[in-house]
Amino acid sequence: MDMLLKLKALVVTADTGNFSAAARTLHTSPSVIMKRVDELEWDFKTTFFDRSTRRLTLTDTGQSYLTHARHLLRAYQDMASGAILSPGAIEGPIRIKAPAVLIRQGLGELFTTFRSENPLVQLEIIASDRGGNPAEEGFDISVGMDQMAYADVVEQVIHPFPRLLCAAPAYLECCEAPRHPRDLVDHPCLTFSIAGAIWCFNSPEGRVEVDVRPVLITNDEGYLCTAAREGHGIVQLALPVVADALQDGSLVPVLEPFALVERWVKIMVPTARLELTRVKLLFDRMAMHLSAERQ
Repeated sequence: MDMLLKLKALVVTADTGNFSAAARTLHTSPSVIMKRVDELEWDFKTTFFDRSTRRLTLTDTGQSYLTHARHLLRAYQDMASGAILSPGAIEGPIRIKAPAVLIRQGLGELFTTFRSENPLVQLEIIASDRGGNPAEEGFDISVGMDQMAYADVVEQVIHPFPRLLCAAPAYLECCEAPRHPRDLVDHPCLTFSIAGAIWCFNSPEGRVEVDVRPVLITNDEGYLCTAAREGHGIVQLALPVVADALQDGSLVPVLEPFALVERWVKIMVPTARLELTRVKLLFDRMAMHLSAERQ
C-alpha cells in the first residue's frame, strides 16, 4: 500500500504541477506528498522532477516512470473494483480527455446520463485540446484533433471540426483586410495555444502555411473570442465558439476564399482498455453521439 501511495503522489504531482495542488487533490499536506515522491526517487535511485522555487518539471526518466505508474495504478483500480475478474461488469473508473468545447456541446450531458445509468462507474473527465497517446497518458478514452496515430490504440475518425478566421468590423475599418493568407504576417493575430502560430489554408495554388504574428496566446477560446470582438486582431476559432458573434455581427469572416485546412475529430482508446465492458460501452456511446452531431 505504501508503494501505491507513492505512485499516486508521483502521478498527481505530475498532473497538477506542484506539491501543494497534489496535496489538495489527495486531501493531505504538501510535506506528505513531497516525502512520498522523495521516497519513490530513493527506491528507484533516480530523479523524477527538476525542482525550483516556482515549478516542478518532469525529467526524461520521470516521464518514462510516469507512464508505467499510470498503468500500475489503473491495474490496481481494476483489481480493486473486480473488473479483472468480471470484465463484463459495468463498474469502476473511466478516465477521459476531451476538448472543452465538445464537452459543453453535448459530451458533458452524455457523461451525466451514462453515470446515471451506470452508478457504479466513476468518471474522471479532463478538458484538454492537447493531443497525445492516451495509453501513455493514462486515459481510457481520448477525443481530439490529434493528427498522430499510435500503436496499440484504436481510433475512429468522426467528422471534420469546422473552424473560421474572423475579426471585428471595427478592426477591419482601421486595418485593411487581408486578401491572401500571406498578408496575415502584417496583422496582429489572436492564437489558441494548442493550435500554434502556423495557420494552414487551402488555395488554388495548393496548401499555404503562414507563420502568423501572435499578440495574444491563450488556451481559453472564450477569451480569444471576446478579444477579437473588441477589435484586437484576427482570430481562428472553432465555429461553435464564434457562432453567436457571427450572428450578432460583432465578428465577420475573413479570407473566405481561402478555407482553413480541415482538422478532424477522432476518438481513441488503448486496445487493452476495450476489453473492459464499461470502457467499450462509453466509447461506443461517445462515437455515436459525435457522429450524430453531423447528421
